[in-house]
Amino acid sequence: MTHPKSVSLMRNIRRFHWAFVAVAAAGMATCGPNLLSPLSNSANAQEITQTLSSRPKATPGTQMLLESDDLIYDNDQQIIIASGNVQIAYDGYTLVAEKVTYNRTSGRVTAQGSVEILEPSGNRIFADEIDLTDDFSNGFIAALRVETADETRIAATSAERIDGAFTVFHNGVYTACKACKENPSKPPLWQIRARKITINNDTKAVEYEDASFEVFGVPIIRLPRFAHADPAVKRKSGFLFPDFTNHAALGFGLRSSYFFNLAPNFDLTLTGGYYSRQGLLVETEWRHRLENGSYSIKLAGIDQQNPDAFNPAYTDSEKERRAAIATVGKFDINPRWKFGWNALLQSDKNFARTYSIAGFDSSNITNELYLQGLSGKNYFNLAVQDFLIQNSSNVDVDQDLQANVLPILDYNVVSDGEDGLGQVSFDFNMANLTRSASDIINKGLGASERFHGIRGEYTRASFNLDWKGSTIMDSGALITTSLGLRGDGIQVNSDGLNSAENPLLTNESIYRVMPSAMLEIRYPMIASNSMGTHIFEPIAQIITRSDETHIGLFPNEDAQSLVFDASNLFDTDKFSGYDRVEGGTRANIGFRYSTSFEQGGSLDVVAGQSFHLAGVNSFAQNDLANAGEESGLETARSDYVASIALNSGEGVVLGLSGRFDEKTFKLKRTELGAQYSSSLLSMSTSYIFTDAQPNYASIADRHEINASGGFKLNDNWRAFGNISYDIQNNAMISDGIGLAYDDECYSFSVSYNNSRSRTGDTTGTTIGFKFGLRTIGGYGYTHQLSKDAS
Repeated sequence: MTHPKSVSLMRNIRRFHWAFVAVAAAGMATCGPNLLSPLSNSANAQEITQTLSSRPKATPGTQMLLESDDLIYDNDQQIIIASGNVQIAYDGYTLVAEKVTYNRTSGRVTAQGSVEILEPSGNRIFADEIDLTDDFSNGFIAALRVETADETRIAATSAERIDGAFTVFHNGVYTACKACKENPSKPPLWQIRARKITINNDTKAVEYEDASFEVFGVPIIRLPRFAHADPAVKRKSGFLFPDFTNHAALGFGLRSSYFFNLAPNFDLTLTGGYYSRQGLLVETEWRHRLENGSYSIKLAGIDQQNPDAFNPAYTDSEKERRAAIATVGKFDINPRWKFGWNALLQSDKNFARTYSIAGFDSSNITNELYLQGLSGKNYFNLAVQDFLIQNSSNVDVDQDLQANVLPILDYNVVSDGEDGLGQVSFDFNMANLTRSASDIINKGLGASERFHGIRGEYTRASFNLDWKGSTIMDSGALITTSLGLRGDGIQVNSDGLNSAENPLLTNESIYRVMPSAMLEIRYPMIASNSMGTHIFEPIAQIITRSDETHIGLFPNEDAQSLVFDASNLFDTDKFSGYDRVEGGTRANIGFRYSTSFEQGGSLDVVAGQSFHLAGVNSFAQNDLANAGEESGLETARSDYVASIALNSGEGVVLGLSGRFDEKTFKLKRTELGAQYSSSLLSMSTSYIFTDAQPNYASIADRHEINASGGFKLNDNWRAFGNISYDIQNNAMISDGIGLAYDDECYSFSVSYNNSRSRTGDTTGTTIGFKFGLRTIGGYGYTHQLSKDAS
């Protein structure tokens, strides 16, 4: 009995359609990424395979549209048949076939003749025939072919669904390479082929029989049988990809790990690493995730078989048995507060670095326990810290110079200022540091000698209370005023007073209070023309604060870095930390100019000068670290500072900043940066110049240039490189070059890098290689041809 196409029939075939379109389409799509190697972890694979074990759900209220030349509803046989140019659209899926049949008695759905399904994700599934039950438990697909949205391709002669628990693909092939346009039958560069692939939904495993990895159709690797976790499963016990290394003292190394998925929220990883010259390294890591955070514990150890393979001047050669324990944790107490830790304890100072213990193999490690709070503009941080230096030297001088921070406390609270009475802020900082040796730079060189730390204990507590209010005048001027009060309490407990190791004369407690006031006037002027919008803003600022006292009578631990430039011209305190405070009366005068171009891009200019008007000039008073010396602020009139930043909006970015002598306009310091990016070329270069600073034992100018870039040779090949060159000493500091290839199928790169000291001596040379197959994974290897002693 034949009926015209009508909406009334939609109700009768809705069940059949959803069983076919939603399940057949999603079910067929799952075959693709399951042909991946065990290394696959693509999100696409996870989403696709997950549909095999759960029935898809339609979006509520979704309408189904069916179009065909004929639609037959046979009540006697309980069969619905759509034939002739069948097109069905439902919930983002589109099905095209010559014939679609639903047998309500047997519950079977079939689609025949050039079957094609387009998924919402963009995947396209092709088959000659699809036959499956509407309860998803059993089915068959003939001549399957899938083209995914990310241009991967999957094919199988047939696929079966058995008892709702197994999906079997016969003669499956997977590749991410495009077919050759001139010869589509030509094998791709690489593909994975298997006689039989079974997805077990009960064990969440993918099992392969007679699998091979092929290059240009030629089998390179054969595996009679292997299995891996379903890509939809994020965690499953099994072996991880091995790691290979080569090191002069360690020898050739192979590390292999086994992952134990003990529970959804905790796991264990055991790693065995064998080094041809040193023996077996054993490593284990425990990870545990709780409701409010997570932590991990890592253990590693080795009984070195040949310590003499290391340089005898290295700490690595001193012990046979070496080990480490490391832990990291982070927990949320509530939405505003959190605490955590990072810690490394090891048998010697370089074990974790030498054996590349992941997460703890850098030269500088901070052991830390902290408590942090953040609410709006308010911030709290309490921490204890221990700074570790990992290097090969068997002399512990560098480690003895490091401070132990027990503790450091920062607290900052800022009012919202919405009451019209201005904004009030309060800052509190407290630090307690201990050192076992004084950190002396340019020891014995007179005025250039600097103490970055004093042996003993140093404690300081500081607060800063500030009120700030702004008013816009009828003339358009922006007037900002502020009042502040700064207080410090300092205690030093050091020995060897008034000696070459400790220039302090006493350990007396120090207290100081410094009130301050600030007035700032800005007068922004705005204009527009065919070029764009222009803003010119003269700025005048005067700050008065009581003189800074007790300079040089206690250590300067946190305010040693001072670079005066346009970026901090209008800062009310240009010192970088709490141990120093800008005292006296000072005026900062300059301007800002900015343009937003009509065609895109921008220009920003800042320039000005600072004037010491009254009181003691803090920058002219030397502390133990000589902060302020040669800064350009130590005279009554500071050096001139200026900066220019240009963004063309078309790939060119330029930046230039400079400091110029206040009398002769001689260049004292400059930084020039340039970047360019286009479809063919990307490059970045910088030039830094610093005038000679005799008081820092730098008797000659310093010029250094750094550059890096990449050039696209064609659609697939690109070259890249980098250099760092000391112009003053005529020495190449570092250089590197590389070549890379990328296409839709695979990628690889080779690189060569050199690093040298400023005297030109080579400190390290490496050769690197990376190879990757798209959607499968990759492998990288770096070989050190030479390495310094650090």
